[in-house]
Amino acid sequence: MLREWSRRYKMIFAAMLAVLLVVLAGCQALGGVDLNQMLKQKLKVTSAESSQTLQFKLLLADNALSGMPPEGAEALKLLSDVTLQLDDLKIADTGSMSASGKVLFGGKSVGFGVKADGELLEIDLEGAQKPFVLHLNDLAQLEGVDPSMLPAQSSADRESMIKLGKQIVDIVGGYAIDNLPNPDGLKVEPGQESVHGETVSGVHVQAQLTGTQLWTWFKTYIDALLSDQDGLETMLSSLIDALESQQGGPAAAAGQSIFGSLPAGDEKADAVNKTSDSITGALLSLKNEMTKAETEQKNTLNVFVNDQSYVKADLFVDSGLDVRQTTLDAVFKPDFTKSKDKSMADSPVLGFTLHSEGEIWNVNGTVQPDAPSDAGPVLDLKAAANMQGYELLRNFNADSVVYGLLRNQFHISRQQVLLAPYYSDNAPIVTPAGITIVPLRETVEQLGAALTKDAASGTITVYDDATATTIAVKAGSRTAVVNGTARNWAFPATVIQGVTYVSARDLAHALGATLRWESFGPDDRILVIEREP
Repeated sequence: MLREWSRRYKMIFAAMLAVLLVVLAGCQALGGVDLNQMLKQKLKVTSAESSQTLQFKLLLADNALSGMPPEGAEALKLLSDVTLQLDDLKIADTGSMSASGKVLFGGKSVGFGVKADGELLEIDLEGAQKPFVLHLNDLAQLEGVDPSMLPAQSSADRESMIKLGKQIVDIVGGYAIDNLPNPDGLKVEPGQESVHGETVSGVHVQAQLTGTQLWTWFKTYIDALLSDQDGLETMLSSLIDALESQQGGPAAAAGQSIFGSLPAGDEKADAVNKTSDSITGALLSLKNEMTKAETEQKNTLNVFVNDQSYVKADLFVDSGLDVRQTTLDAVFKPDFTKSKDKSMADSPVLGFTLHSEGEIWNVNGTVQPDAPSDAGPVLDLKAAANMQGYELLRNFNADSVVYGLLRNQFHISRQQVLLAPYYSDNAPIVTPAGITIVPLRETVEQLGAALTKDAASGTITVYDDATATTIAVKAGSRTAVVNGTARNWAFPATVIQGVTYVSARDLAHALGATLRWESFGPDDRILVIEREP
């Protein structure tokens, strides 16, 4: 879940940066401001302090929630208006960072703090009883990477990687920015703004483009890239030089991903030509697809590329060409009236808006983020990923917003055991008397309970941590001892081909669960045992 949030946040940030590049790029100075140099300088920021607010809103139809299941409607309402507020974001040139802020949605607010360096991530959530931590090697394991295959990283290795990253950004960013065409409607106006309590003189750079204008602009950008073959080859050659200057794993891996292998000597020119041809081919393919869409998919294109959608930006740039304040608005609103598919007009979601604003100070200065720590009581995220939902809930105060969301809205403690007569290895059985029996071990272990057997007495004991329930049964006996009280179950515990079966309804009742049959056809039924401890 953390990884997914992290990926989405990076995607949103990258998309916003791309929009800023689109609406604010210029191939020549405007109003005395070299916009290309400003963008290049933005890419060179390695340390800074900032505050940022990002708001995402779904545009919902008036009847969007009608007819939806209650849980789905509630979730849509929660996620239809989400604001991420970062009050104190610190990023150092070493790659470490820290931030505090809150997330607001559905009238609720959750405060948080994040601290990270090259080895450890610490997350503090409002309502959590202890911080969550994640080690770098554990993150690699969660991603399916064997930590033993990762190269050992010293502080010198990390510094080398950071240096290489800066070089790559400068080289690739310079080529990409130099070819950006000048969009229509750019404005530059001098002014003063208060940034983090300091009065700063500079200029506002403003622009707005509709969806139709963005499409045209992007086609022009592709043509500019295709026309600059010399610039592409120079960029690739410089990239190889940068990779060669940094010996070791990171450079080799980067070279392999871009060029197939890191070329040297006479192979360099050949590698540049091959990679250049590959990139040019991809750009030509993209251009052809866009041209094809304009003719063969015109109606669909008109639905999604229209003047109802737009991006608008206002940057405040100081005299040193550092961006100090940003305001960005993006609206995506398809025009379903232009679609041949009339059912699209009934879509509950009409589009979305994205608003971002923030200010930046101490640019490329000395920044000291708060350091993460796992010295005190913490919850390791690797362990949390393997927890049952009810176990994770125990790490939050029951009256906290996060606890309520996780339990009541997202239902993370809900558990289901699905047993199919024709598909399960140990299928449920309906006896001639109409009593359903289920495999004991398979059922209780899916609910997070533990099962042990006393070889001497033959007694099987189940302990369910979620409900603090102990159940003891013995093969051949109808008697089950539940929390010390003997109960007569509907069917004796029975061993079938080495597997112990018990009465499904009695077991479910003892564990606070319900059961039902769900039918998908005459011979296709599934037994569902469900609970939410």
